Amino acid sequence: MKSNQDLKHTLSYLHSELNRIETMAGTLATIEQEHYGKLTNYDHRELVDIAVEEQHAARQLGTIRQMCLAMAQKVESLKNGIDRVGPKEHTDHAEIH
Repeated sequence: MKSNQDLKHTLSYLHSELNRIETMAGTLATIEQEHYGKLTNYDHRELVDIAVEEQHAARQLGTIRQMCLAMAQKVESLKNGIDRVGPKEHTDHAEIH
């Protein structure tokens, strides 16, 4: 039973950290998009090049955000599965004696 609790605790921690990463990636993606918008207003080739790099970074951060959301959902699903299966496994072990 303790190992199930440890696993649930670990999964809760992973879920929390994935949500933090997702939030940070979303915030950074928004900032990068704002930079892109500001930099493309200038008529200077180097600034436009930087703007394109900012836009690319924003897209990558958006991808990271989506990956974190998907992983967090999977972790939550695993944690819920432990809740459903955990007590049954414990009683099965007790009957083996």
